[in-house]
Amino acid sequence: MKKTYLAFALGFIVAASPVYVSAAERSTEAEALALIQKAQEYIKKNGVEKSIVEFNKLDSPFNTTSDINKKGDLYLFTIDQKGYQAVHGKNPKIVGKTMLDMRDQDGVYLIKELAEKCFSTGKAWVAYRWPNPVSKDLEKKKGYVERVPGQDFCLGTGIYY
Repeated sequence: MKKTYLAFALGFIVAASPVYVSAAERSTEAEALALIQKAQEYIKKNGVEKSIVEFNKLDSPFNTTSDINKKGDLYLFTIDQKGYQAVHGKNPKIVGKTMLDMRDQDGVYLIKELAEKCFSTGKAWVAYRWPNPVSKDLEKKKGYVERVPGQDFCLGTGIYY
């Protein structure tokens, strides 16, 4: 009987613990690029306004575990040249704010770098450190941004590594 309670208690503790994400369970660059491609297709099919609403939903398939976000550690965000973010798929507090001066723990102006590179080259990767929404740890991240054709903003996501 004691073993049954112990097994139940251990099972409950493990189930209630934060999820640990191993390197094998993390999204890859290819998966991040595929998510952006799906998002670009969604914008083209549904228009910017409807896409912004969808991309800001915390339970959107773009921002949670789904067929297009298999590991659930990807999410979408947008930035314009001034750092304005109309979309953030994991943190609604950022939506509608200009974040150009935001820095990571190492002082990297990540939004500024992402915006500058995206608007000068059309797409880019930028390395920084950021809290992982799955593991809750501060981790190395590579953000990817890509210009949305015909629009004055870039669409982004990123991978933890």
